[in-house]
Amino acid sequence: MIGLRALLVSCAVVAMATPSSAQTSTPGDSQFLVSITDADGASHVVTSNVVPLIPDRACYEWRVRLGQGDKLVSVTEVFSLPAEPKQWGGIDGNEYSLSKLSGDRKVSETTMFYKPLDGWISHGWCVADGDPTGPYSIKVLVGDRLIHEFQFRVENAPASSVP
Repeated sequence: MIGLRALLVSCAVVAMATPSSAQTSTPGDSQFLVSITDADGASHVVTSNVVPLIPDRACYEWRVRLGQGDKLVSVTEVFSLPAEPKQWGGIDGNEYSLSKLSGDRKVSETTMFYKPLDGWISHGWCVADGDPTGPYSIKVLVGDRLIHEFQFRVENAPASSVP
């Protein structure tokens, strides 16, 4: 598994059953999901701000409702880690990557285009070998406007809690 590789989440658009509306985004219009795949291949998804450090099996995803229907939007994700990871999968050595790394290699900035489904957009990552523990943050900007900041921790998982 490559370090901190992007998780393909249905082309980065999440289908929600809520009808589209013209409302603006509110704090209740966001989710941070953690998924752990057990030894049998079954995934368990929970809402949490703690991600267990289980390389190749733990993933996380942010979701934000923009309330803009299905209009194409430019979204910038600013992803900050507490320390440099062993590698940035898909970014390291890729001159065509949409992501740019800071000089200290602790921050990735990626600009993507989304066509929201019922106003929702999302993006996800998976834990990889060499990822640091500690506080992380993901800022989501639409255009130049910060619409949400997700703060979470990646922590060592006790052996008894790994499914």
